[in-house]
Amino acid sequence: MRVCEIMAGNEDGGLENHFIDLANALVRNNEVHVIAHARYAERFSNEVNFHPLDLSRSRKNPLTLYRLLNMIKAIRPDVVHAHANKAAAMVTSLRRWISAPCVATIHSLKRNTGMFEHFDHLIAVSKGVARGIRNQSVTVIYNGRNRCSEIIQRSTDVAMEARTITCIGRLVHVKGIDVLLKAFSKIDNQRVQLQIVGEGDARHHLESLADELGLGERVSFLGNREDIESLLAETDLVVIASRREGFPLVLVEALLCHRPVVSTRVPGAAEILPQEVLADIENPDSLADRLSWSLADAQRLEKTFVPVFKFAEAALTHDHQVSATETVLQDVARRGKLCAS
Repeated sequence: MRVCEIMAGNEDGGLENHFIDLANALVRNNEVHVIAHARYAERFSNEVNFHPLDLSRSRKNPLTLYRLLNMIKAIRPDVVHAHANKAAAMVTSLRRWISAPCVATIHSLKRNTGMFEHFDHLIAVSKGVARGIRNQSVTVIYNGRNRCSEIIQRSTDVAMEARTITCIGRLVHVKGIDVLLKAFSKIDNQRVQLQIVGEGDARHHLESLADELGLGERVSFLGNREDIESLLAETDLVVIASRREGFPLVLVEALLCHRPVVSTRVPGAAEILPQEVLADIENPDSLADRLSWSLADAQRLEKTFVPVFKFAEAALTHDHQVSATETVLQDVARRGKLCAS
């Protein structure tokens, strides 16, 4: 199968990692062509056919659309696979001139989802995302990650000197780090530490907020880190405070390392995690309550997460995600050939 994967972004986040990892895995059984910004070229394996094109500007730019269409026609794919809203919108505007069937993956819900209505098939990264789309041909495939190289069992002795909570994500408004800091300020236990991993435009504001809340040395801003697995191995609890998500990759990473997670009720987390660890979105009191419940009894928390860890091992691996995606693309490509004949 000849697959054309298209992404319009030029940032470094979960979407981009998902796209790159998927293309590098699909190439094992397929001829994969990627159309994306030149800055990502070195992150693809040598077997991937990379076609640099800057799609980060206006989705209606006639010259950009013309170049994109010519690239797709030159590739002559069996199936076109667009990722996220912008790439989907651009493919939709060119749809009448693309002979191959088209699939789109929806990574998060935004106000305008009309660009997804006329695709031959959709892949949604969570049930919550799928419910917001007017297209009956949808398959939910959760994001997957590689299994942890080594799962380290943390002590459940509540008399430990300290507990560590870890939040991993870009320091931007949508991630709700400000809500987390307010929630953490309501936890009286001075032995509990919060470490925040990531960078973003809001870092200075968040550091100032932590000072205003009197959190002092209880909060550490670690910046971007390459040793996420090691950080997870040494943490007791992972927290997701997002205001909006399609499906948070850190949720997968934490569960595959057998680390319990407290999260707001964003898609993905709300479908997988126990109710006891789900907090209302943008509600510091609710988040503080769920964090306190989780920290109060480590043995109870571990028991609560046993079935969640088993689910993650079965359904949240990268191999499972790639296999399920490949099946969808193959089915759509096969139906396209049947219709053409």
